[in-house]
Amino acid sequence: MTVLVMALAGLGPAIGAELDGSAAVSVDQRYRFTAIEAGPWYAPVGRQPGVERVRAKLGGDLRWRTGGWTSKAAGRIESLSGSSATELVDLSDPSKVTPVRVRLDELTIEMWDVGISGLDLTLGHQTVQWGVGDQFNPTNTLNANDLEDPLQFGIQLPNTMARADYALGPMWTVSGVLVPVFRPATLPETSTIGVAFVDRMPVIENDLRRELQSAQAFARDATGTPTIVRNASVALPHSTAEHVQGMVRIGGALGMQDVALSWYTGRSDVPQPVGNYTERHDVDVCHPEDPTDCIQGYLLTDATMAYPRMHVAGFNGAGEVDPFGWLGAHPIGWRLEFAWVMPERMAISIANGELDLGDGLIQPAGEYDYGLGGERPTVVSGNPFPKWTLGVDYTVGKALYLNAQWVHGMVDEFGEGDFIDPDYVTRAGDADWEIRRLRIGDYLVLGSDLYLGSSTLRLFSLLDLTGYRKEQTETDAVAISNYGAFSEDGFSAVVYPELITPVGDGISISTGAVFMLGRDYTKFGDPAAGGSVAFVKAQHRF
Repeated sequence: MTVLVMALAGLGPAIGAELDGSAAVSVDQRYRFTAIEAGPWYAPVGRQPGVERVRAKLGGDLRWRTGGWTSKAAGRIESLSGSSATELVDLSDPSKVTPVRVRLDELTIEMWDVGISGLDLTLGHQTVQWGVGDQFNPTNTLNANDLEDPLQFGIQLPNTMARADYALGPMWTVSGVLVPVFRPATLPETSTIGVAFVDRMPVIENDLRRELQSAQAFARDATGTPTIVRNASVALPHSTAEHVQGMVRIGGALGMQDVALSWYTGRSDVPQPVGNYTERHDVDVCHPEDPTDCIQGYLLTDATMAYPRMHVAGFNGAGEVDPFGWLGAHPIGWRLEFAWVMPERMAISIANGELDLGDGLIQPAGEYDYGLGGERPTVVSGNPFPKWTLGVDYTVGKALYLNAQWVHGMVDEFGEGDFIDPDYVTRAGDADWEIRRLRIGDYLVLGSDLYLGSSTLRLFSLLDLTGYRKEQTETDAVAISNYGAFSEDGFSAVVYPELITPVGDGISISTGAVFMLGRDYTKFGDPAAGGSVAFVKAQHRF
């Protein structure tokens, strides 16, 4: 990279082009406080306490500008902690013993006044983020979310696309983007823990879902054949004209406030279950510490997931109001990001090989009899639903910055069902009970930066306001017990303190922790959410 920069730096002035760039080296180490325990004894998953991540990264960007166009390139190379070697032969492969990841973040050509004055084109690998919310952006649907690192929430994955912007005047612009190839979101490493929770039935139809819960519990308890997920695969859409994504947007200013309207056609970047196939595997296995606790086999399930189609109508607004200016106070910043999501209905197919459940009970091979008049069960209804972020920020003097947001719907929440029009998802369950919550949750986000001389103390918290409820199936009714957001069984939150200290010459050191709190069925107490970790990061920008 250094040789390339030097060569371009010498060539740029020779042909009348301007070249500039920057780079950064960072080191990131994380430590897990306690173990993540999930899954039954016969199919355990989780994480042990200890060093969670040690990574070093070199990243940089270059910009080459002439009179009518600009080229940009940005990327990173990162050493990964651990090793991907699983066999003896792998130990002779350095790429598996000491794995390294290379990522291209941007590679574009920008052209100005193409054909007509005011028309600009940007072609290539890029990220288009038009949302105004702080890290929570329901209208940023062009690029998939990069959720691999929980400490970098809000980042999106670049994709190859074509963008056009046309200036309608000094204050307004109309823009359009085409994305030829769909790219899914990345998920945290701990997301694979989620396959252990086979009781989280995704079916919307209540009677069928409870029937499936009971059948699964019967197979486990009465016949000694519990269900485990053998494989979870995703079905990506084909790269054809039918699956091209697109977005149009018109934005400008009304008075001193920025506003924009947008329309997106494409897919959600988080998959939903669309297939489930189960077969029996006979094997006698006993608990390693209790020889009387045994099973006679497994119901091995292969799950298939796909990405639902959707349209999204969006509104963005941001600006400042100054109600206390006459007192010498700072203005209050505000932002509103609203998405009206119109999904395509998505159903699931549930099938199995012949299952001998004992005592003469045989489940024949084929698709399950849903009892829905020929329809398959629903996992995403075709009804539209809203997501939004409403936030304010304020600076107190020179030493304190405050930020508050009401987030309606996280990036992984999809489908109709909120406090306006309730519908629920199952977070835990058994033969005669389920713990459920609204599909679209509500969250209070509070953040602050306190400037301590040269250092900054950053405090961030995220509280789940949604609440949970337990549905107990009785003889002729369902009894409901509600768990409020501040109750012991309904509380769930993230607390994220960080101290950032510059030490000179472009070097800074950050120390902090992320605490994930709540029961294991809650949003943030869920083992798949990653658990609590401490971290130390160092960075050198040059």
